[in-house]
Amino acid sequence: MSAESAATSVLRAGTMKSDFSMTSGTALDSESKAVRVVIVSDNPVSRIGFRALLGTAPGVDVVGGGPVERSVAGVRAHRPDVVLLDASPPPPDGIARLARSGVRVVAVTAEQEPLMLVQAVAAGAHGCLVYGHFEPRGLADVLVAAGRGESWLSRPVVTALVRWVHEGGAPRPDPGLTAREAEILELIAAGLTNREIARRLVITEKTVKNHAHQIYKRLGADGREHAVARWLELNSVPDGTDLT
Repeated sequence: MSAESAATSVLRAGTMKSDFSMTSGTALDSESKAVRVVIVSDNPVSRIGFRALLGTAPGVDVVGGGPVERSVAGVRAHRPDVVLLDASPPPPDGIARLARSGVRVVAVTAEQEPLMLVQAVAAGAHGCLVYGHFEPRGLADVLVAAGRGESWLSRPVVTALVRWVHEGGAPRPDPGLTAREAEILELIAAGLTNREIARRLVITEKTVKNHAHQIYKRLGADGREHAVARWLELNSVPDGTDLT
């Protein structure tokens, strides 16, 4: 999904809420099933902190946690409704990989660069919160809402999406990559070798090479660096767009 189409769909969604400021007394449906949550962060201190924060929260059942590298395996093992992803710094492909696994993702980040926030939503995040723009005691309510199919965004994210649609939402060429090709291209862009990609995706190195050849063909590229450059060109913000 492109950033602009993601932005448009989120802004049009009737369930979108933003700039929330909840108190500990915010009502939750005590009769509803608790939302199963897995906490994903490369920082063990963050995982411990989030688990402590949510440990006694009504409507939330923390069923597991771990680093980004093992997040998809953790989702398969624990089958959560929502993943709480500590995206500081933003993992290069963490949101997209989790979203493709079928789980809803709520990303929490210190990043306030507008393009990064838009890209988080475009990658598949159903919630994107910026530290300092939500109350910690309301985080459980956000996770419950995400489990019910709602999208929650902090004010900086909404602002970035609105500006993207109004100023940078012109359609861009679609190279027609499959989901697997897009995943491999993201890993190529992150600097991984074919062998490392094969190990990460649990496929053969020959399969990676076959996908890479098809990616180059679709993008009209003659190698890894050219393919990444073409991909960035197709997904960049138009010149003159002010997202600050």
